[in-house]
Amino acid sequence: METPYNDILSTNGLNTLIFTNPYAKLCFTTMLTSQYRKIIYIDLDTTFTAYFKAGLLRENTKNAHKVIKIYLATEGRFESVLRDTIESMSDSSIVIFDSVNSFYNMYYKKIDIESGRGISNLNHLLSIFLMMLLKNGKPLNVPILVTSMIRYKKDNEWIQSPASKRLLQKKSIVKLNVAMMNEDLSVEILTHPVLASKTITFRNQGVKL
Repeated sequence: METPYNDILSTNGLNTLIFTNPYAKLCFTTMLTSQYRKIIYIDLDTTFTAYFKAGLLRENTKNAHKVIKIYLATEGRFESVLRDTIESMSDSSIVIFDSVNSFYNMYYKKIDIESGRGISNLNHLLSIFLMMLLKNGKPLNVPILVTSMIRYKKDNEWIQSPASKRLLQKKSIVKLNVAMMNEDLSVEILTHPVLASKTITFRNQGVKL
């Protein structure tokens, strides 16, 4: 079963993709980049960039008119990446923020690992960054996709750590869960303003190694 890619994402709010398998996430974002012409990819966990630079995604993303602008944000540089992203958004088709979990790694000096002190401040900072992207993307009809890895399960509930579950639930108008079934990509729609909750299978979306 397939559905148009542009029906999955919304331009009216935040789109969040949660995943347990990084390869499934890579296949999903690669699928998206194959469908959009001008992509801004903020690659905080560097997986997409590694595959792309190695030439492993070229078959999926090649197009004579395609532009993929990749940012590798590091400690102390995220603010400049955000500024460049916003300035480039008017000439872009989609912004992919991959991944929220790695955002906290850039500010590890501000977190007390034992007590967790400082995480609430980073959640607030992350919220500001995401809202700035949404504020600029919405009038331009540019969808904003954020990815977040699910870390573990507790009391029958998946926990996102250290990324704020409450933040993403509150801000996300679309929430998706992705998994791989052999070479088929399974996308579960958890929350959507138009589509009912269901699972969509995209055939043969594995990255060709």
